[in-house]
Amino acid sequence: MALLQERQAQILELLKQKGFVTVDFLCGQLFASGATIRRDLAVLENRGMLKRVRGGAIAYNGINSDLPLLLRGNTNIELKKHIGAIASTFVRDSMTLFMDSSSTTRCIVERIIDRHNLSIITNSIVIAYVLSTFSNVKVYTSGGLIKNNATMIGSAALNMVRDRYADVFFFSCAGLSAEYGTSETNEDSVEMKRAMFENSTKRILLCDHSKFDIVFSYKCFPLNRIDVLITDQKPPESFIRKLPASLRLLY
Repeated sequence: MALLQERQAQILELLKQKGFVTVDFLCGQLFASGATIRRDLAVLENRGMLKRVRGGAIAYNGINSDLPLLLRGNTNIELKKHIGAIASTFVRDSMTLFMDSSSTTRCIVERIIDRHNLSIITNSIVIAYVLSTFSNVKVYTSGGLIKNNATMIGSAALNMVRDRYADVFFFSCAGLSAEYGTSETNEDSVEMKRAMFENSTKRILLCDHSKFDIVFSYKCFPLNRIDVLITDQKPPESFIRKLPASLRLLY
């Protein structure tokens, strides 16, 4: 029993550090079989201490399956900065941009402050706050209900976004599958992203490799409707072969 409790405590500690862990990773770290790790994850999920997803688990706060803001913001940060640097090359003077509230999208901000006459529409409190200090950027927030101290959602936010158009929509996702496209952990995220997506000329997905081959309950966009996928490293050939020809892959 003591060994079982110690292993489960180690799982939670690793999850706290990384935000997302795979079964294979836990097997290697804890010298346990896949069946044992999956049983541990099932027990911990029943206790409300994590959320199982395809291939592993994510941190879970007991109320919803969104990673808390501070945890998401500090998970894979260098990978996200790399993605943000590539994404910023698509931003030119006088553009209007939609930006979702993801931690990956926030990594674009520091790279575009030298552009002129930008208009940015976002449901992210953090992005709005940072950009509001620069006089060369017009920042429009969606308004609405504040969730997780970071995101604005609800009917007011949706109505604001639906009344705007943008040149580019920068967004991330909770999970990415070559077969099923992007997916999210909650309905609110899907609604906001879809509203921005439909009113944008170009749609650019920012997704680090830790989210590959993960599928959550709420499907969002098929890959054949996304223009560009920016990630931090070359995906496996088996993944690349399944991508639609219309999707531009950058890493």
